[in-house]
Amino acid sequence: MEPKRKLFNRDFSLMVVGQVISQFGHSILSFALSLYVLDLTGSATLFGGVLAVSTVPRILFAPVGGVLADRLPRHRIMYVLDFLTAVAVWNFGLFGRNGSPVPPAALMMALAVVSACYYPSVSSSTPLLVPAEELTRANSVTSQVNALSGLLGPILGGIVYGFWGIGSICLVSGGCFLTSAVMECFLRIPFQPQASRGGGLTTAVADLKEAGTFLSRSGLLTLLFVFAAVNFLFNGCCNVALPYHLKITLGLSSQLYSLVESAAAAGSILGATLVGILGSRLSFYQNWKYAFFATLPLAFTALALIRLDFPLISWAVILLAWFAGMVFNAFLNILHAAFVQQITPTPLLGKVSSLSSMCCQCVIPLGQGAYGLLVASLPPWCVFLFTFAASLPLVALIRSSLNKFQSSEIKILEI
Repeated sequence: MEPKRKLFNRDFSLMVVGQVISQFGHSILSFALSLYVLDLTGSATLFGGVLAVSTVPRILFAPVGGVLADRLPRHRIMYVLDFLTAVAVWNFGLFGRNGSPVPPAALMMALAVVSACYYPSVSSSTPLLVPAEELTRANSVTSQVNALSGLLGPILGGIVYGFWGIGSICLVSGGCFLTSAVMECFLRIPFQPQASRGGGLTTAVADLKEAGTFLSRSGLLTLLFVFAAVNFLFNGCCNVALPYHLKITLGLSSQLYSLVESAAAAGSILGATLVGILGSRLSFYQNWKYAFFATLPLAFTALALIRLDFPLISWAVILLAWFAGMVFNAFLNILHAAFVQQITPTPLLGKVSSLSSMCCQCVIPLGQGAYGLLVASLPPWCVFLFTFAASLPLVALIRSSLNKFQSSEIKILEI
């Protein structure tokens, strides 16, 4: 089949617009649900436990999503999942607001399953809808969709939730998912069935075993373990400690907390833009420096929480610190992803990507549960200072791993 001549052809444009709508619905719902659970429980331990449990399906289903994307029509996966999500969200809005954290936790788990199965279909569709010479720009467009949703979702989600409650969030979010599902029904994505390696489970296991063998032999597995430890610290701290201390300890509104989330998303957008501008002047082997700068918001947050009698000043320091930190976090993630793509054989890209995601995220529920206990037992500033101190040895390990890659016989192109 001849590639399309233009980047924004009919099908790619339709998919992008559908993603803008679907991602926006997912962003405002996820943000509001976490605030709703925190408001219901008022407990850092319960809040962390709910977040931890709701994260597990995303980890377990990440490899499944990659396998499904290669073996089923991708547009069908998209519209079926979007439609089912709309139904689930509206059902929760009508029947699930009973004062118990169980229904929102169940919905958060369902959203995690959908994310794991949905987004591999989107990412693997892009090369089929645009010409090869436009693939980089196409991926840039889809990345900007994700970042923009992360920026606008918390702002609008915090405003709508703060003034009108979770019911209004469900109405808006469900409408977004339904609209996206209708648009995806009209997508035309080329699909070529692949030969099976046996039963469904046998095929999935064989695919994952092949990816695991490559990760082990290439030396990437060691680096993944380090990033898993980083995720243990950062996700627990950012998803449990930060919202708890902003809303409960400092007594700030959902709207002000949403601005911190949006500032972090804006930092990610700026970082991605700078990577595109600086190009070859950035080296993957210097990624340990970007990792160090990405940890500094933890130290500034600890300083901001030493005194609690000026909550707006503390909020401003935290907002600016996380904006700057996410710039360097974007450097870290983009350069790492490019490195993995460059040394991974093309037939293994999807499987290695999904397995890497699972390895890095498998400790997130443990981190969120652990930070629920830490927040309940330590002073606010101590939680962030502890996380910063624990991150420094991990930065040293990243530097050591990168030095080994640089001195090895693996040959890659500089970014």
